[in-house]
Amino acid sequence: MSNQVTGWLVYIGQPQEIPSKSGGNPFVKREFLLDATTHDPYTGERSQYENILPLEVSGDKCSELDQFRYGDVITVSFALQGREWTNQDGQVKRMVSIRCYKLEARRPVHQPAPAQQPPTQPGPMPQQFPPEVDANGNPKDDLPF
Repeated sequence: MSNQVTGWLVYIGQPQEIPSKSGGNPFVKREFLLDATTHDPYTGERSQYENILPLEVSGDKCSELDQFRYGDVITVSFALQGREWTNQDGQVKRMVSIRCYKLEARRPVHQPAPAQQPPTQPGPMPQQFPPEVDANGNPKDDLPF
């Protein structure tokens, strides 16, 4: 099952190597924080309830974070994965992890905005952040035509 979340990058950590218990190649992971706090669609006001998500990528995906900078708006595709095990005391434990497998830039802040000419006629209202997107990452459109 695939899920997506869009938000601002507020932190990108350094890659971390975790040694293998069996002596094989180390496991590499990299953490980043995504601000997915919602905004009112009518006023554009930021919600009082912050939604800062600690996410991580692993393996070859760690280097993909190098293309992004603080403040970039990205969409992260991820899958939820669960695991169950029995500890040394015989208790059954469960954990859930978020496996991020795709990072897409939505609006890089670190690139200069293209020069725009003033419109001769009133244009559409500016889109509020974060825009709603469908499963393919395209903006949702509720117009009937």
